[in-house]
Amino acid sequence: MRILVAGFITIDSIQLPVRQITSVGGPPSYAGLVCSRFGHSVVPLTKVGADFPDEQAVWLARNGVTLRASDRSATRPTTRFRISDTAGKRTLYLAARCEDLSASQIPPDTRFSAVLVSPLAGEVSSSLFTELSSRSDFTFLDPQGFVRSFDKDGKVSASSLQDRDILTKVDAVKMDRTEAEMLTGKSSPREALEKLSSIGVRKGMVTQGAGDCFVLDGARIYEVGVPKVPVIDSTGAGDILSGATISWYLKTRDFLRSACFGIAASSLSLHMIALAKIDLPMSVDDSAMRLYSMASPVAAV
Repeated sequence: MRILVAGFITIDSIQLPVRQITSVGGPPSYAGLVCSRFGHSVVPLTKVGADFPDEQAVWLARNGVTLRASDRSATRPTTRFRISDTAGKRTLYLAARCEDLSASQIPPDTRFSAVLVSPLAGEVSSSLFTELSSRSDFTFLDPQGFVRSFDKDGKVSASSLQDRDILTKVDAVKMDRTEAEMLTGKSSPREALEKLSSIGVRKGMVTQGAGDCFVLDGARIYEVGVPKVPVIDSTGAGDILSGATISWYLKTRDFLRSACFGIAASSLSLHMIALAKIDLPMSVDDSAMRLYSMASPVAAV
């Protein structure tokens, strides 16, 4: 099956408690590589600059995420983030931004089994979102870049969703608690999912770090436990969740079960640093089944 992942590929400088590292990042890297591990054909829709290392482009291609000429910007540098992940507090700074993504980059006359739209810094326009949704059998949204603002130093903060019409064009939404409030105006995960359901979204999830996740699947909302694990680096964990959920959903068409798999994969990746997370442990299957068997319905919608 063919999956398109839309969003910036980045170069991240990550400050961990023990050391600082520099790594390729962004949704097409984390989520795209996970989807490729599941045997799907992955098409990145992204932009990188001339400063993007050739050896990293080769490594991505060998692992199933191939950059095309249209993904290269001749005028702007690769998007870069500085990420401080210390003492349980995560702070992001946008250090450089590439150019917006364009509909002209989408392979012509191609339909996708799934599209993951996961902007980081407003690089996906409303018109591009509409085009991607029209070309997909399953549109999965991670709204992070739609609900971010940046101060003069590039520090990232949350802001309300400007174009709520995009929510009418998705099949599933993955949010953390802050993003859920920015999308729906509701601070409670359960109420946020009820709000999404009222406008026609039938699948969704709200994560709460180490706290329980809430999953909307059709006419019910479920509470799903999260494995308790040591956290070394959370960078890319949300993208791992998205990629694993989509991959499992295309296989099973069971969203709750797929969300449990994504939650398990994301949680068990937290002791790994940067892109090492894409090598999911064998224990993910057993952990996902435990979460699925213990998921409890908490509301009907």
